Amino acid sequence: MVEAFFSLNWEFHSTNLIVENELYDEQVEVLKHYIQAGRLIIDELSADDMFEIIKTLEEKPQLSDKDCSALVFAKKLKASLLTSDNTLRKFAKQKHIEVHGHLWVFDALIEQGCISTLTGIQKLLELDRVNSKLKLPPKECEERIRKWENKNK
Repeated sequence: MVEAFFSLNWEFHSTNLIVENELYDEQVEVLKHYIQAGRLIIDELSADDMFEIIKTLEEKPQLSDKDCSALVFAKKLKASLLTSDNTLRKFAKQKHIEVHGHLWVFDALIEQGCISTLTGIQKLLELDRVNSKLKLPPKECEERIRKWENKNK
């Protein structure tokens, strides 16, 4: 799904703090192609950014410094924040930062023709089965699956 994700008509950013300290080597290896192609922009933290991250950590200590870096850059770039972390999601909303999760990405993948509705159904069911920590909302998942099935008829 990585190729489909990066084929979305969006500009993608992450921070060097996330890429260097949160991702496994295998994940970074997969992303190298997209970084080199300019599809994933890695934002380097300045001293001012670090100050904002520390301020955010003091305000919301339940977040990690990586979470805070994503939040700080979403605000700085006036961008949407993609996250499955509920604490980060709620805090971003309090800060008036647009925030979205997995289901929104699935909708976009289908709407932009990056994947078929059948692939969307298969991958959504697989994601829910493989990663139960995400706690995807069952009702919303069922609604999407029904909608996508109807598009296939």
